[in-house]
Amino acid sequence: ERPLMLAPPPTFFVGMPRCPAGCARGERDACTYRVAWSINPHMRVGSVDSRRALRQHGTFRERLRELGANVVALPFVHGAYDSVFAKDCALIVQRGYTTHALLANPRHEQRRAEQLRRQRDLERAGAVVERAMDGRLEGGDVVMLPDGRALLGYGYRSDRAMASHLARFLDREVTPLGLANPHLYHLDMALAVLDEQTALVCEAAFDAAALPVLRRALAGYRVLSVTLDEAMSFAVNCVTVGTSVLKAMRHPRIDTALERWGYHVATTPLGEFHRAGGSAACLVSRVHLLPPLAAQRNAS
Repeated sequence: ERPLMLAPPPTFFVGMPRCPAGCARGERDACTYRVAWSINPHMRVGSVDSRRALRQHGTFRERLRELGANVVALPFVHGAYDSVFAKDCALIVQRGYTTHALLANPRHEQRRAEQLRRQRDLERAGAVVERAMDGRLEGGDVVMLPDGRALLGYGYRSDRAMASHLARFLDREVTPLGLANPHLYHLDMALAVLDEQTALVCEAAFDAAALPVLRRALAGYRVLSVTLDEAMSFAVNCVTVGTSVLKAMRHPRIDTALERWGYHVATTPLGEFHRAGGSAACLVSRVHLLPPLAAQRNAS
């Protein structure tokens, strides 16, 4: 087996779960994350305990920092309750010394309301922002490989045709994969690439045509198969920081395998965010370091 490689500390943009104190816009209920609509099968309107959600989110941010991550806060978007799920707003990459963001074009109107604010937030953070206007694209449907290639889930939120737009943005190969389970509506609920050697895959989430394509894309990876039940409890929706894997709860079979392979599995409760259909990976937008194309060609 190849040794685990230590990457530099990752940077994550994290959407805050409430407006700043003293928000002058009124409608205090609009200042805090909650489930106010239903745009996926997990969502039950009114089901969130807001105080518990704030505590869970604060602990989540602390755990990321404890594991060595850099955390950059994005403000809560007043009335756009799902803006806490920062992963969906954009794909963010680092090329040399410049940060680039491909701003998403969400499927549902409720998510589109946050995007103008997110564009301003990312620009203020120093990113060069490009808008995805050719079709629907959400950050949760993009899984990056360490060499800069990308996998794009489509069928529920993103359009297959956006693979070409994404390929132009990355200047890398993009592989589209059809999703087939509405409960696993984003690719990051069915697939996690932990590093250059290990991936978690729930095959039950993909349509029949996608499976051989996915196997080719992950050739050379050590693939841990995840059951549908495990994926439905957000086992795949995790965040990696170096050799640590941060997730919302223990999944004994998966965690035992990861620990045997040298990973540290850490947990932090995120049940209030599961009520909206998201977990650890959904709450962060990672800044992906793109290797130079010459290095990628030499590696291949």
